Amino acid sequence: MNAMSIVLKIVIMITGVLLLGDAVFSLAKRKMTESYCLMWALFSIITIIAGAIIRPSKLSDFLSPISFILILMVFFLFIYVALFFSRTICDLVRKNNELAIRVSLLIRENEEIRDELKKLEKGAPYSAEKGPADTVGNRPADTVKQDKDLN
Repeated sequence: MNAMSIVLKIVIMITGVLLLGDAVFSLAKRKMTESYCLMWALFSIITIIAGAIIRPSKLSDFLSPISFILILMVFFLFIYVALFFSRTICDLVRKNNELAIRVSLLIRENEEIRDELKKLEKGAPYSAEKGPADTVGNRPADTVKQDKDLN
């Protein structure tokens, strides 16, 4: 085996270990959901196994050292972008769930207010010309006029 083959095996195995560590820490810090962390953990374990098993003996015949470095840089960029998208998607899913909970609470509160309003409308005197009795705040308008007369 030549030097580039050994370097490739080491880089692949280190990448797998770093991805596994990142998956565990992302789960601990709640940056990614469990399903995404499991996916990244499996990918990292497969990467570690592939780094241990792969035997690229003729790699130097096909790639120059500069093209080898460029391919590794593109590989790391691809992994970084995929991790970024995974974290962003998980954050958006978390925010979407939070918004769904807030909307359901607001709908429930709105229904309670409607029920309360219907109860108040049923108990309030009704005039055919004006509709429900005029109120000021929570008090009927007649009591407000009486308070003004007392002053």
